[in-house]
Amino acid sequence: MGRIPAAVLLPEVADYPHNKVELVAALPIRRHLALAPAAQLSVELCRPLAVKAVLFDLDGTLVDSVEAYIQVAQVAAAPFGLQVTEEQVRTALANGTSFWRGAVPKDRSDVDAVVKAIAAKAYQEWPQILREQGKLFDGVMQTLDALKALGIKLGIVSGARQEVLELLRPDGLLDRFDAVVLGPDVPTRKPDPEGILKCLGMLNVPPADALYVGDAPIDIMASRAAGVYAVGVLTGAGDSATLSSHYPDRLISSHLQLSTIVESA
Repeated sequence: MGRIPAAVLLPEVADYPHNKVELVAALPIRRHLALAPAAQLSVELCRPLAVKAVLFDLDGTLVDSVEAYIQVAQVAAAPFGLQVTEEQVRTALANGTSFWRGAVPKDRSDVDAVVKAIAAKAYQEWPQILREQGKLFDGVMQTLDALKALGIKLGIVSGARQEVLELLRPDGLLDRFDAVVLGPDVPTRKPDPEGILKCLGMLNVPPADALYVGDAPIDIMASRAAGVYAVGVLTGAGDSATLSSHYPDRLISSHLQLSTIVESA
């Protein structure tokens, strides 16, 4: 049975039963876990996770780039008379699927050719749009320095291309990472765990002593497959309910909370 992130409430109500608590979650707990009326549910308090390494996704986790993806998708599809919605982009980012498959009508005889052409157009436009629209979330330096101060190694595992690293070069942010694995560095993409495992090999840290932070279900799935702690962050493609349904070990509002949920192993 899975574990759902939730908040525990102790109502300040007169005569409220001393042995009763309230749980608030993004999912309907009883229905989602298929609990019988008299079923017992254990509640685990969120103690700090002891780790030697923290690995980060980039888009939606450290880099605010969802709007850039929406724009490049729309710009690339427009010459072909097609529209890509924000919902389609967010869904594709969350699931690791193509933006274009949902935008190109399936009854077209040239679906594959059009998808290939749109993808090529997006590839061409992406560097400029990323420079104009992409930016780091506030406080990234403070988060990285707080983790470094604990003696924790830092890594990046992302399906992104090399251009996104330019956003991390100012102020030496990129230098704070001990290992970087991007999309072109591995033959399989998330939710396959290969990128995470390759990064951990570079850091010489076993999976049991590491966690991965990402904004999408595929990040949690890759974490599970790699055997590392999974931390979902609510700054990108996935919302609280979507991420909760994949049972992350922790669910945080932004990277800024990381230093409060980890400790050095």
